[in-house]
Parts: sequence; structure tokens; C-alpha cells
Amino acid sequence: MKILEKNLLILASAGSGKTYQLGNRVIGLVARGHEPEKIVALTFTRKAAGEFADSVLMKLAAAASDGTVADALRDDIDLPTADFGDALRRTVRALPRFTLGTMDSFFSKVVRGFQYELGLTGGKFELLEGTRAEALRDGMLEEILAGPLEEGAKDELLHVFRRATIGREEAGVARNLLELVEEWQGKYRTAARREWAPAILAAASHEQWEKEKATLAAKIRRGLDSIDYTHGSQRKAMEAMIDSLERHTISGGGLNKANTLFKNVCEAMAEGASVLEVKSNKLFVIGGIAGEDLREMILLAAQCEMAAAMVRTRAIRDVVSAFDRLCEERLRRRGLLNFDDVKILMGQWASSEQGRLRREAVDYRLDARYEHWLLDEFQDTSGADWAGLFPLVDEAATDDQDSLFIVGDRKQAIYGWRGGEVGLFDEVIDRFGDGLTIETMAESHRSCPEVLALVNQVCGDADTMRMLFGEAATRWQWEDHYPAARLAVPEKRGESRVETIGDWDARKLRTAELLEELGVGTRAMTCGVLVRSNEKVREVADELRAAGFDVIEEGQREPAKDNPVGVTMGALLNWLANPADPFSWEIIVMSPLAAVLKERFREHENAIWEGLLALAAKKGFAAMMEEIIEPCWESWSSFGRRRAGDVIAALAAFDAGGGTTPRDAADWIDRLKVSQSPGVAAVQVMTIHKSKGLGFDVVILPDIPKDPVPKTQNFSIAEDTGWLCQPPASWARKLLPPIRAAEERWAADQRYEAMCMLYVALTRAKRGLYVLLEPPSKNAAEDKASLANWLATSAGASGEIGETINWGTADWVETVPLLGERAAATASPPLGDAVPRRERTTPSGTKPPSTTLPSAGALRFGNDFHAAFEHIGWIDEEAPPAPQSDAAARVTSLLKLPAFRDLFRRDGRHIRLYREQPVEAVIDGKWLSGTVDRLHVHTDAAGLPVKVEVIDFKTDTVTSADELRERYAGQMETYRLMIEHAYPGTTVECLLVSASLGEVIAA
Repeated sequence: MKILEKNLLILASAGSGKTYQLGNRVIGLVARGHEPEKIVALTFTRKAAGEFADSVLMKLAAAASDGTVADALRDDIDLPTADFGDALRRTVRALPRFTLGTMDSFFSKVVRGFQYELGLTGGKFELLEGTRAEALRDGMLEEILAGPLEEGAKDELLHVFRRATIGREEAGVARNLLELVEEWQGKYRTAARREWAPAILAAASHEQWEKEKATLAAKIRRGLDSIDYTHGSQRKAMEAMIDSLERHTISGGGLNKANTLFKNVCEAMAEGASVLEVKSNKLFVIGGIAGEDLREMILLAAQCEMAAAMVRTRAIRDVVSAFDRLCEERLRRRGLLNFDDVKILMGQWASSEQGRLRREAVDYRLDARYEHWLLDEFQDTSGADWAGLFPLVDEAATDDQDSLFIVGDRKQAIYGWRGGEVGLFDEVIDRFGDGLTIETMAESHRSCPEVLALVNQVCGDADTMRMLFGEAATRWQWEDHYPAARLAVPEKRGESRVETIGDWDARKLRTAELLEELGVGTRAMTCGVLVRSNEKVREVADELRAAGFDVIEEGQREPAKDNPVGVTMGALLNWLANPADPFSWEIIVMSPLAAVLKERFREHENAIWEGLLALAAKKGFAAMMEEIIEPCWESWSSFGRRRAGDVIAALAAFDAGGGTTPRDAADWIDRLKVSQSPGVAAVQVMTIHKSKGLGFDVVILPDIPKDPVPKTQNFSIAEDTGWLCQPPASWARKLLPPIRAAEERWAADQRYEAMCMLYVALTRAKRGLYVLLEPPSKNAAEDKASLANWLATSAGASGEIGETINWGTADWVETVPLLGERAAATASPPLGDAVPRRERTTPSGTKPPSTTLPSAGALRFGNDFHAAFEHIGWIDEEAPPAPQSDAAARVTSLLKLPAFRDLFRRDGRHIRLYREQPVEAVIDGKWLSGTVDRLHVHTDAAGLPVKVEVIDFKTDTVTSADELRERYAGQMETYRLMIEHAYPGTTVECLLVSASLGEVIAA
């Protein structure tokens, strides 16, 4: 493979060395003389990006210091004269400007650098992630349900919401609204050119059913005697089916439980049968007038269900639109964006002329900065990712001096549920055509021959895959995997095994037995147990810990819910938020914290509550919690201490983000989820999705599903190129060609992704692969499209409990040394003397601590007050925006006062205006860092600064200017020092703008 081809697409297989080739590409470009900072290499996880950066530096360092390594690397990249010492020096010097990272971080970097060019003018860009993003979303949902909407608008929204959730009334309003937003908001923002529930899908109105069903039912009953029945029960089945149809109400779901005859009739109609020959005990024909009337009635029911789904879809659009408008007002206009917002902003060039022109201004500068593009794990790239990248990579691929490198594996496309589009491979190939070199990589540098024997036998069984998965199997592009030469040797042999075990409990028990048999934990080998869900991760991890194994689970832990320590800490915060909550108080009373609290704050509940709140007001919630749990710390297990550390770290982030109320703190911790990496435990339990990119000496798969793929109840959005719609019930979908076609496309995608998931699971193993299958149900069809059926059929398993099929033998573990036999690790080189880090101080940190916590309303007013002033430029040049809140109305009234008018008018003077301006300075060895609300830099005719006004907006309730001036004296003096440092020789004036006093105060 010529790794330095100008434009290269590598279709790699699992374990074939994608990271190795990515590293070689970067090294080759640098060794050719290209500037490292002009290279962009992007992947999807921080972990993968870090591993990639490490591999580049380690390879360069090894080649620069070892001639033999250098010669081998020159052969790999086909550069006989490469100077790796020079390449290493240039790479290290360029590291701060070297773009090796995630797709999301790159997009965020571009938006941060070009926010105004991209049309983001409402405030300084800030990326919202994790718990904070969830808290803001939940707050806006509450605002929609109970917030300051005009009464008429609120009634209309609730009316629309009821239409959107017809048939789901049993769920809570807040939960329903959250589900709608999570499922549909992305579609709303990215499907602007598609029609929601278009009229072409409607052949009836949903009201027609109630008007016509009785008449149609009566006509069918009159024709029942003319049917030629072949079994005595068939007439009764017909009558029961007609009764079910007549009782049915649109969106009621009643026909989902109709008798088997109804389902068989729907199947015959869906297949386009000219004669309704169906089975009810025996085959019979529903012919004549009765048959025609029955067709008409069932088809009308399906069409009316479709009409009702269209009504719900349009209502969903209205609900999500209302939420999205709130996101725009509260977040995006203020520069607060999540990752999806960033991607949409980067892709706006494709949806509007204004967006295209904005993007051209950005791309012109980025094209000059970056020349070589490397994209990893391309099968996980979404349409939004590709839209954001396309103008840049298209320019690189078609420019003579620039280049494009893409690597990925169609068979590992397991992230379709979050937007990954494996079809982008075909789009790239079509777009760049002859200008793109395509290579494949099927040599495994991970798995031994015995593991690959099972992988090839299952994943290369085209006949079984076509039989089970139909159209999805035609997408599967297979090339038999073979081991690298270093793995095809006796000392690297291994074993694959398929065992048929029994139910889930039996397979968990067998997993523990296998670990014991293989010596996991006593030999120098890694082990991964891979399952499908986080719930099963925790279940298996607990089972294996109980069996005595050192286990860590990778995935997301919930520190306030999955252990007694975290539950107690969460209950304490909930009780602070609501002292009338008896459940939370009882948890505290039964915990070790009860004695600590009573000793510190006396016996009475009120004294404890007031004491904890005072402590939180003075020191923050994190410090308060640390002090309370400190006496119990030593008595807790290391597991409990880790969970407590998670909660305290999250509370520290809450404090740093300006959180103040106990309710917000409790909600913050209730939502807390922490991603955890596997660490160095003997056994690592994780989901299959989390295992992608990893390899283990031993892999156990106890959770291969025998459920059919896909589950039709998961089909929630029907889509085509020009429209999208909520689908009706499954029986109705079969009778509506556009919806049936949409479901078939969706089902094929689901099957392909499931196939990819099994492939990923099988290819994580290096030397030992152990599959534990549940036996098929007695009545299971041989052609049922399930992963367990595929694996069992291809592997030759009969399904009898206790059956075992082997490739290789279990004695391979004897070649693995015991843990005590490993060579001693090389001693680490001594480190130099520690250099103290410079302490960072913020001007706002000089404000005296408050003994009271501001209310949520006061905090919201302060945020809105700052945001309103942030939108004010010069009032003599541009009219201020119309007020949208109480705080904005207060700003409007203040601007009518003479002192405020003078401050916010330019009047032809030479003044440079900065809003929300970050400032940094190192003064007397201290690092000072802050953000000035508004900065006026007055200049002379030559443009040189002569005076600077530092303006800070305050919403404190005070009785005099002196009180406010004294409260913020330290903060203003710090700002004065920083600005004098930035603009030496200028006059610096600090001004406080008081909302409560309506004054501009010299500080």
C-alpha cells in the first residue's frame, strides 16, 4: 500500500491496523516537508484521538533513536531518505497548533474562532455538555409547561401537546414532552426541506371512521352466509373480527390485540392477493361481497389511522418548534451551543444563500491554514458531520497541493442510531471518482487463526445472511480475514468456542466458571465480557465481583443511584431542597451521616437544615458535603469513596458554574452520569458499543440476542427523501405502500447495524473467544432474523443445551505466564524538581462572601439583565432590541435616564466597544483572569488608546451607591490593574451600572 497517495480511501477490517496507517500517513507527510500544523486528523472519541497522537510521537521518537526502526518505517511510508529526527523536532514544536482530535472538538474550535462570520453574534460562544446541558434543557421544558407564556399561547400549546400525544395519555406530561423533544428536535432542525406529514399520505380523514364503520360492519355481516367455511370455528372468528373492527376507535390501539384471523387478512391484503384466502384453523376464502366489504373496511381503518398519525405529527412539529424557539432565545442567541448546534451551524451553507456566503468567508481562511485531511472511523460519520466538513475536504481533494485520507470499516457501522451514515462511503467514491485510490485491509494484527476461523465462518456465510436478513445482507462486503505472520505461530495459538447454555442466569454463572477455568486474574492476560446494555453491564459486574474477580465496568455510572453512599448524599441534597420530604429524611436518619449531623448541628431538624444551608452559602455545596462526610470517610469501602468523590466533583462543577439553590444542586446530582474507562482490572465488563476499537486476550459474549431484528415497536419515524411522519400501528403500516416502504428501509438499516454489532463483538478477541448461546425457543422459526440464529446456523450449532463447538483447544492458556512470572518492570527515570503552578485568581473572587443564597428568580433576573445589556451597542446608531423579559424591560427604562444615555451613546467619538470581553494578566506573579461586561476604549485621532472605561452590570439589591461601591471595590481595583497592564499610560475609569438604584456609579 502506498500510504502517501494524494487521495486515499482505505476500507479496513477489524484489527487490521487503522491507527497504524493513520500514524504512517501523518509521519510521511511531515517527513516529506509538510508543516504539521497544516494537517488535520479527526476521529470520534477523545480516547482514540489521544491514542493516535501518542502513536505518532512514539513512532517518530523510536525511529529518530533507532536506525533499524527508522529503516522499517521508511519502507512502510516509501520514503527512503526520510529524516525522522527532523520530523520529530518539527512535530513537537507544532503540537499546540497540530490538529489531532475529535470531529466535535474541531467544529467547536472553528465556531469559537469564527463565530461572527458564521452568524453567531449574540454572545461569546460557549459549548454546553453533559449535566449542564441537561439542566438547561429541563429548565426550558418546565418553562414551557409552567413558564411566562401568554395565556392564549399557553392554552394553544397544551392543546397541540394533547394532539401530539394521543394514545399516550397514561404517561406524565413532562415525560412525554421530554421524549418528544429528544426524538424529534434533531429532525426539526435538520429536515427543514422535508415536509411533515404531507397531504400525499392521506386518503381519508380520521373522522371518517366513526361515520362509516357501523355501515361497513353491517354490510359484511349480511354477507357472512355466502362464505364457504372449511372449519366450524371460522364463522365465529369472522364475527369476532367484525366486532373488533366496529369497536375500534382511531388511535385507540384496540386492533393490535385483534384475533389471528384479522392479522392474516391484513397479511393477505398487504401481499396484494386478489382473493382473500386466509387461515383460521384451516384455509378458507373470504370471497364475494363480504370479502370486498371487508377489504374496504380494513383499508379505511388503516387510512384513518394514517390520518390520525399525520395530525399527531403536525402537532409534534408545533410542540418541538415552541421548544426550539425557546432554545434559540435562551441559549443559541447568547452563544450557548451544544454539539448538535455546532454541527448545524457548520452545515448551514447547504440550506441558504446567506449561510453559503458566510461559510465561504470562513473556508477561505481555513483553506489557507489546513492542507491535509485525515478522517478516521468514517463509517460513524453523520450527515451533519459530513456537511460541516465537505467544503474543506472537497477543496483539499481537488487541489493539486492538498490531500485527503479516509479510513473506515463498513462492517463496524454500529452508530446509525446516533446519525452514522455508512452510505457516505459510496458518496465519497462517487464524488471523487478516479481521483481517489481505494485499498482494502483484511490482515488482522489482533486475532489469532482460531479466533478468525469463527469470524470467517459466521461473517462470511453469505447464504445464511441472505436467508435471515434479506436486503440488508446485500450491503455486506466481505473479504476473509487472515492473521499477520507474527500471529500464525504455535505460541500465539488460541481458541474459539460456541456453547449452548440456557437462560440468562445460567449464562452469567457460566461466565464466572469460564473465567476460573481460563485463569483470568492469575495469568497475564486481559479479559472483556461484552453485553448489550448498561443495565446488563452492572448485573454481570456484580455477579463476577461476588465470585471473587477484580472487575470494572466501562460505560456510564450513576454515582447518586447505584450505591448506598451516593443515594444518601443525593437524599441529603433533596432534603435541603425540600425539608418536608419525609422519604429523603428517613434515608439520612438510617445512614451514618445522622450521627455526624446531630453532633454538629444539635438534634433538631430545623437546626440541621439551617446549619447546612449556611455552610453551603459560605463555602459552596461541594465543600459543605466534604465536611459532612469526612468523619465517615475511613469507614467506607474504596468503592463507596469513589462514588462519593464523583458526587463531590460534580458539586464542585455546579458551584463553579454559578449554581446556588439546593433544588438545582439536587437536580444536578440526580442527573449525574459519569463515563468510566476500563482501567487495569482483570475483567472488564462493557457494552459492545463501548468495546469498539479495543482488543482483549479473552472475550466472553453471554448476551447474543435471539430476539428478531428489528423490533417493529421501535419504528417511530417514517421517512423518505421529501417527507417524514409518525407511523400508524403496525397492522395499518402494511396496507399503506409509502409507509410500508419506509419501514422496509428502516428495517434493512436496523438489520445491517445488528450484523455490524455482532461482527464488532466477535473481532475484539486476540486469543480466546467464547460465545454463550441461549437455546432457541421450541417454536422458533429457522429463518427468524436474529443474531443468535445467524451465529448458531453459521457455526453449526444444533441448539441442544450443553453442546460445544471448538476451534482450537483450551490449553492455549498454558502459554500465558502467571502474573508472578512476568518480568519486572523497568524502573522509571527520576523526575525533576516540582515547579509550582501559578495560582489563578478571578476579580469576582475578591467579592466578600454572601451569607444568603440568591433565589432562582433573582439569579434568572441577573442573567437576563446581563444578556439584555450585552445586546446593546450604541443607542444613537442602532435602536435597542424590543424587551423580551422583565430584566430587558428594566434595561429599556434605564436607557431613558440621562446618565445611561450619555454612557451608551458614541456621539461621533473614537471609541472601540467590547462586550463580554475576556481579560488575562500576570501581575506580581499572580495570574488574573476575568470577563468584563462592557469595555470602552477611547482613542485619539491616530487610533491610540487614551482612556478606558470598565463597565460592570450589577443587580444587587442595595440601599445606596456607597454600599454597592464598597461591595465591589476589590473586583473593580483588580480590573483597573489588569486594564492598566494591558493599556499602559491610559486613564482607567471603573463604572458600576446598578439595576436597583438606576445609577451609573464611579467605583
